[in-house]
Amino acid sequence: MAGETSISALQSGYIELAGIIRALHGDWTAPAPGYEGWTCRDLLAHLSSSAASLPAVASSITELRDPNVPAFDSTRWNASQVRRRADRDAQELIDEYDSGTTRLVMVLGHAALDTPVTIGPYAGVSLGEAMAEMLEHQRHHLSDLKKALAG
Repeated sequence: MAGETSISALQSGYIELAGIIRALHGDWTAPAPGYEGWTCRDLLAHLSSSAASLPAVASSITELRDPNVPAFDSTRWNASQVRRRADRDAQELIDEYDSGTTRLVMVLGHAALDTPVTIGPYAGVSLGEAMAEMLEHQRHHLSDLKKALAG
């Protein structure tokens, strides 16, 4: 997929999502159907934490993964990130998403998309493929969030 995905397409995709997220409004305490007890704010916290972590993932291509470290557990990581953001309001989470996207766009500007990522759930996968898959993952969550906020 890295050959099919360009840096500018990834940057544009993430910038587009940040714009959509900045425009969201509604009842952030409403349930997010399909997310096991999460509210809309919790789902936004998940999106925000992902955006905040992506610059590190995209930069990890120069670091070697320690084989003694256990494999990445995305379920545990996601839950811990949402808990860490429990006291943040929706605007703070939106701002965090925006900041993560800005940093990611800068990192991607200097990236080699065919180089393997060394951390996170996409360790070993090319950066281009990992960023394209994460973009689709975020689009899916954002679609669910928009539906939940619309009531």
